[in-house]
Amino acid sequence: MRKLFPDLENLEIHVIPGTPFLYLADRKTLLMADLHLGFEEAAARGLEYSLRGRSGYSGIFLPRIQFRRIVDTLSRVLERISVERVVVNGDLKHAFDRLLRQEKMEVKSFLQYLRQRGISEFLLVRGNHDNFVRDIIRQEGGSVVNALSVPEDGIQVFITHGHEYFPVEEYDIVVIGHEHPSIKCFGGRRFPVFQKTPLNKDKWLVIMPAAGPYHPGTLVSPNPNDYLSPYVKRTEHLHKSKILLWIEIEQGEELVEHVSSVLESPLLRIDRVTFGEKEYALIEFADLETASILCSYE
Repeated sequence: MRKLFPDLENLEIHVIPGTPFLYLADRKTLLMADLHLGFEEAAARGLEYSLRGRSGYSGIFLPRIQFRRIVDTLSRVLERISVERVVVNGDLKHAFDRLLRQEKMEVKSFLQYLRQRGISEFLLVRGNHDNFVRDIIRQEGGSVVNALSVPEDGIQVFITHGHEYFPVEEYDIVVIGHEHPSIKCFGGRRFPVFQKTPLNKDKWLVIMPAAGPYHPGTLVSPNPNDYLSPYVKRTEHLHKSKILLWIEIEQGEELVEHVSSVLESPLLRIDRVTFGEKEYALIEFADLETASILCSYE
């Protein structure tokens, strides 16, 4: 694994290579966002819930792969690290205005799977899609909150989905989902990313990528109006956002070598990390301009 903030010695929040998950090591907590379970049924029924206009999926029959792929990714992680608590930072399900049959079935199955794997606590930080699901989560032994405060060895971390605003002046790091950040790079390939935006001195906003494979994301931008969250819209330093993505070495050795040859630290940081049987390159661009310049190379 690789620390989300390598320079913060006491902050044990890690990126898990090859996944859109974060791991709070001291608390044995796995954090993910934006699963959007039930999306395939919504698409097939022509139900449109995108806040950025039409998604392009309405009325399309999609293979029901999200639940299986999320569970497969989870299984790989749970086999290798100790997890006692799973936190979903919003949008566990997809439909705003109803509880779809697929949503009900998959939310139940998801919590039952976690319990079977020995997870002692499940917590949903409510997102804007998470209506009509509280009773199911409680029946399966989980809890629902609007936000979560996590002290980490003197560093105050605040976790909330990001669709509504809570005062965060006392916190050092704010972690949201909601935006599904991504970037096009290396010949137009689209990568989900972690976006780390400075709020002011020594304080950061972290935007998590979506865990749902049908939600590759919205392209990162220096323009606050391109975002939905009030946290992002209020920041004055979007152009200074650090962008972190991962590439599996076996599938992208040439890409990694290309990146290394174009720019050098401090504009770019590459960490090679082995997780399980695979090796990954975790690539962090120093800011949006660096990412834009590098990703324009073929």
